[in-house]
Amino acid sequence: MSLHRIDSVDGDSIEIRLRQLGASKIQKVQGNLYFIKFILEDNFEVMYTYNINAKNKYFLQRIEPYPIPHGTFSNEVKIVDFIKKDIQKFKKGMKSKHFDDFLEATAQANKFVRQLDDFYLNYYVEEDSLVSDSLGQINTAIDNLNKRLESIINHSKKID
Repeated sequence: MSLHRIDSVDGDSIEIRLRQLGASKIQKVQGNLYFIKFILEDNFEVMYTYNINAKNKYFLQRIEPYPIPHGTFSNEVKIVDFIKKDIQKFKKGMKSKHFDDFLEATAQANKFVRQLDDFYLNYYVEEDSLVSDSLGQINTAIDNLNKRLESIINHSKKID
């Protein structure tokens, strides 16, 4: 059996699983590149793309509502499980009154990455930049907030 045929069989199988999860649209491009769209409450779209590479591995990236690579998966079950959990997180997150703020923050972060990419790849930058220090401070603040929230959650579980 040729590699192309294996990709086709795997692609068909994952497509069935994604439709069972509720994918509203699955578009196959060139036989091993897929775009998957989910429409959640209030017409909120979550969209993914994945491809099956020459080693029969699946590379997954979420592209909407914001792009983020999720890595390589060894089989279709793992990629579908990941997408299922990711969709569940969005459904839970959408209930927060701060969800729109979160989406705006991700839009700003993506804009920053594009600007940083443009700045460093298009210009010869000799002097040190405060960008790395600033990002380090932001990451530390987010890590500290996550630790505090985990502590609060763990403490409330002990009380229950």
